[in-house]
Amino acid sequence: MTESTSPSLDAAVEAVLPDALDLSHRVHAAPEIAFDEHRASRWTAEMLERHGFEVTAPAGGLDTALVARWRGSGRGPVIAFAGEYDALPEVGHGCGHNLMCSSSAGAAIAAASTLGRRFDGEIRFIGTPAEEAGNGKVHLIEAGIFDDVDVCLQIHPSDSNSAEIVCLAVTEIGVTFHGVLAHASADPWLGKNALDAIVLLHTMVAQWRQHLKPGERVHGIITHGGAAPNIVPDLTRGRWYLRTPIDEDLDPMIERFGAMAEAAASATGCTVELDHNPMNRCRTMRNNPTLLGLWRQGLDEVGIADDPSDPNAGSTDMANVSHEVPTIHPFLSIAPRGTPGHSHVFAA
Repeated sequence: MTESTSPSLDAAVEAVLPDALDLSHRVHAAPEIAFDEHRASRWTAEMLERHGFEVTAPAGGLDTALVARWRGSGRGPVIAFAGEYDALPEVGHGCGHNLMCSSSAGAAIAAASTLGRRFDGEIRFIGTPAEEAGNGKVHLIEAGIFDDVDVCLQIHPSDSNSAEIVCLAVTEIGVTFHGVLAHASADPWLGKNALDAIVLLHTMVAQWRQHLKPGERVHGIITHGGAAPNIVPDLTRGRWYLRTPIDEDLDPMIERFGAMAEAAASATGCTVELDHNPMNRCRTMRNNPTLLGLWRQGLDEVGIADDPSDPNAGSTDMANVSHEVPTIHPFLSIAPRGTPGHSHVFAA
């Protein structure tokens, strides 16, 4: 936007604010987990349609994805606003995704309202499901949704205001151990204990942490540990996340984790299956310097300090988008410093 459009843009933001707040409140009150965001995606689509956007839903092969377009009078840059709306199991909107879909939809509408139709290009909103689990944007990239996008914008609620953010590369690995059932008291020697196998893997991972490179993380849970105390478990399951600040270091971590799982199976006489989908993988964030400069200029104009980026990072599929098109994904503070993300406190 030029200086001449700024007053009209401010007015457009004020005009769309009630709709954006209403969307945020409704999505917050009705949390839906990854790939199940049917109400949130529908409400977002309806808001954009009311303001003249052409909506395609579903999109990119995902039931809860959508693409909304505001076309100018000629060909030109495609400016995309990404919006997330999935919630966390049990916690609800402890990551603030209700604000992400509403702010991006509101920003797209305000930009379209300011420009009208007399410009070359397109304002686009892309509704992206399953950021918390499933990496919806990775699927949408594969489906070509971002192929003609020239720049992609999305904010993230946080406890700080940081233009530049750090995101770790991450992948998820599911683990299933198979053993042999037996009576845990009468004849345990006839069994092969799948719980021992997964506990051994968990212990190996704990010992591995001493040797992880700075910034690397490995964390997981046991999702099924057996049926009853008097039965030698023949089936156990778990899920682990592997993270690193360097994309190229993720494959060696996956290899080592796989070797540990095989060793745990061998030591307990069990077998192991690893479930690792290459699509379920996020990259590190590529912060675009031009967009960072513009964002910092905007912060300065409204008197907000740009906080240093936090090296203790999570991961996001928005980082994958940043390797496809120029992207910005700044943090905006909505909570006191030190408020834990993914918590009931943050969700409140």
